[in-house]
Amino acid sequence: MKMSARALVFLLLFQFPLVFGGFYAFAAGERILVFGRVHDDPVRSIRDRQEFVDYIAKKLAPLGITGGRVLVVEKMQMLAQALKDGKVDLFHDSVVPTMVLSKWTGAVPILRQWKYGEPDYEGVIVVQKNSGINSISELKGKVIAFEEPHSTSASILPRMLLEEKKLKLVPVKSRDGAKPDSVGYIYGADGSGVNVLMTGRVDAATTIPREIERLKPEVRDSLKVIAKTVSVPRQIIAVRKDLDPKIIKALKEILNNMDATPEGQGVLKRQQNTSKIDEIPPGSLEQLKHITKYVFSSLGKEVESW
Repeated sequence: MKMSARALVFLLLFQFPLVFGGFYAFAAGERILVFGRVHDDPVRSIRDRQEFVDYIAKKLAPLGITGGRVLVVEKMQMLAQALKDGKVDLFHDSVVPTMVLSKWTGAVPILRQWKYGEPDYEGVIVVQKNSGINSISELKGKVIAFEEPHSTSASILPRMLLEEKKLKLVPVKSRDGAKPDSVGYIYGADGSGVNVLMTGRVDAATTIPREIERLKPEVRDSLKVIAKTVSVPRQIIAVRKDLDPKIIKALKEILNNMDATPEGQGVLKRQQNTSKIDEIPPGSLEQLKHITKYVFSSLGKEVESW
């Protein structure tokens, strides 16, 4: 049976390496720091994050770390299992995936990453300017396009906002499926919400301000923001619950100080155009707990498919 290159990479990364003392052991005496990532393109994910992981591993050499690896899996459930099994030491993601993995595995959020130079970000709900819709209360009887279910800014936060405004959300298959007393919703693929809106398949869509700015001027000028969600940390770095406390302490110091040197600045910039990494604000930690509670109480078994 022929195996695709992608499937082979997943198999090699997820099945074959053995685990000793919480770190991948690729050869006798090696103690490899493993960074986990959920993505459907393992080659790209490894390419984009290997320099970042190598930088951290090099700084951790005094504690016996001999190198770094990136483990890429297709589903959050797979990363959760890797964390439980000690096959992954740290990972980063947006708020919702991070807190779901924390709930499932006990992983501990430790730092905030300024992805794209943003310490925090928010979701927005947009409509076409000529739609006649001026507020989210007017979405009743309409259909909105969210991004993939676990998207923090373009799914979960907008859902929370709509439900806080006492709007009932009901899944539909098309724009014709909207009911007068509720807001119908569909999921689009990553980055497609505005496209679905512009082609007339829905009445509203969710995205983030940065994505609106990247649109062609004629498309951007045809849209109108009718609501904004709360702001949350742009990205969270977390570690598995049983990682050596000495490693965690050193990790925090290394990451907190990356922007203090030209080398560290360069590595950060090439890692999702990050400008710095710092402590998670205390108020944000409480907010993350609130979001976690919403996800598990409102979405139920849907979360298990992530």
